[in-house]
Amino acid sequence: MAAQTREKLSTRHLLVVLTGIMITFGCSALCFSTWGLFQPVVSEALGIPTTSFALYVTIMYLTMTVASPFAGKLLQRVDVRIILSVSACCVSAAFLVMGLSTSIYLFYAAGVLLGLGEISILWLAIPVLVNNWFYERAGFFIGLCMAFTGIGGALWSVVFTALKSSGMDFHQIYLIWAAIALITALPFTLFCVRTRPEDCGLAPYGATVVDGKAAAKPQGLSAKTAMKSSAFYLVCLCAGIINIANLIAMQFPTYTKSLSGVAFDVLVVGGVMSTVMMVGQALFKIVLGAAVDKSVKGALVFAFASGVVGIFLCWFGVGTEFALYAGAFIFGAFYATAVVLVPALTRAVFGTREYPVIYSRISTVFNLIGAFASMIWAWVGSSYGFSAVFSVGLVMLVVVLVSGLAALAIGNKNLRALWTE
Repeated sequence: MAAQTREKLSTRHLLVVLTGIMITFGCSALCFSTWGLFQPVVSEALGIPTTSFALYVTIMYLTMTVASPFAGKLLQRVDVRIILSVSACCVSAAFLVMGLSTSIYLFYAAGVLLGLGEISILWLAIPVLVNNWFYERAGFFIGLCMAFTGIGGALWSVVFTALKSSGMDFHQIYLIWAAIALITALPFTLFCVRTRPEDCGLAPYGATVVDGKAAAKPQGLSAKTAMKSSAFYLVCLCAGIINIANLIAMQFPTYTKSLSGVAFDVLVVGGVMSTVMMVGQALFKIVLGAAVDKSVKGALVFAFASGVVGIFLCWFGVGTEFALYAGAFIFGAFYATAVVLVPALTRAVFGTREYPVIYSRISTVFNLIGAFASMIWAWVGSSYGFSAVFSVGLVMLVVVLVSGLAALAIGNKNLRALWTE
């Protein structure tokens, strides 16, 4: 009779998680959490408007949009060590170009390199790897890895301030960023990770193993079938609206600056709100990751409720800065949905058979919207005020909840029966 066991957590499984932590802590946090610190410094040094500098971020998101479908197919077919190592080199090269640049146009070229690197590092590789390696607790480990974008962002912000205070200009700091990107990534992407546990003679954590082999192959829909279903468009809608609503948090400093007749320093409170939100989203990525392992629907409702409470506290809590801090922290739970709940929702509806391809297509929508979301909120806030920002945000939260629940319902009722190996 065949010996049947459940795959235990091994060093190899943990090294995959460690790799995910290190690439988000280094490459992704340096990219996404510090560009705002460079904006006034670089703009002043090059004599350009801040909007000209910020354009490279839009170029980065547009590059990720274009590259996403191709990156998804590569993750399905090519050794992940090659993909992640090349991606880390792209990020490092982008910082190197910035460090050597005397023209804003070189920043735009660097934006393309960042987009090519980050589409795999942050958006695709971690959900794909964790779903490959973990049959159980996948949500928790995705959340744990993604939390380090916030943790890394907090650390690198302190490092930036210290380096700037010591007299370094932006060129020197970017060169340091280039070195950090490689040091925190390559030792792990080259030596600590494999695409699938079968590459190491293992099975996904928690999977049933018969005579040393996983008893079942990944199950789900083919990408072709998935993209013909209404559930696919509902998940795209849900993910896209999440990415717009999330960036309300980036308007907190501008929001507090618009307040009048309050008993606190609006500039200081706006900065603290942003910091508190970063801490909240880091913690809630882990909490939300654990929640999706229990119930994706429950995690979606929790994130929706957190977003609503957070917005109401920020909107009507202007009597005391502590209410604003609480609102920013709680809104961090909704902010975490982008990189934790969306991958879990995709897996719950479509399975893992061709997960990299399906999720990359959803990520295309996600990043295309992200390229313009900040400008949307800046326009709404400057044209109609922040009551309009928060009102529209609440409507978007309802759309996220309804579209997510509808996608889950269609997946459970109509699509699950079509899953194959």
